Amino acid sequence: MTPNSVATNEDPLTAPFWAAARDGRLVVQRCRECQVLRWPPLDGCPECLHPEAEWTEIRPHGEVWSFVVYLRAFSKELAEDVPYTVAMVKLDDGPYMVGRLETEEPLTVGDRVEAAFVNGQVRWRRTSSVLSAGARGEYQ
Repeated sequence: MTPNSVATNEDPLTAPFWAAARDGRLVVQRCRECQVLRWPPLDGCPECLHPEAEWTEIRPHGEVWSFVVYLRAFSKELAEDVPYTVAMVKLDDGPYMVGRLETEEPLTVGDRVEAAFVNGQVRWRRTSSVLSAGARGEYQ
């Protein structure tokens, strides 16, 4: 699987997510019974067990909860991208979402990020940091 093949995933459970990403929108499932937002998508609500959900657009902003910098490729398709960063983002609207940074830059837990839509994929872009430039090691 190439990195771009994920964006054309035809899995019926995730297809609405990829279609929205291609349109530059961030969507997650919302339970039709209890209204809980969830990611990743599931066949039923883990909170109330209701089987039906709808896709709803959410704000594409959040905070870095955790991250890892890969110095070796996780798969051979990513070898040319090393090093690359994958962050777990706590979205402002509730769910957590995992994804790569749009560009490699210093990152800190607590940094603010926004979704960037690149070739139908959701990437994350830092918008502000909890640390000063000097504390992150970004000296001029």
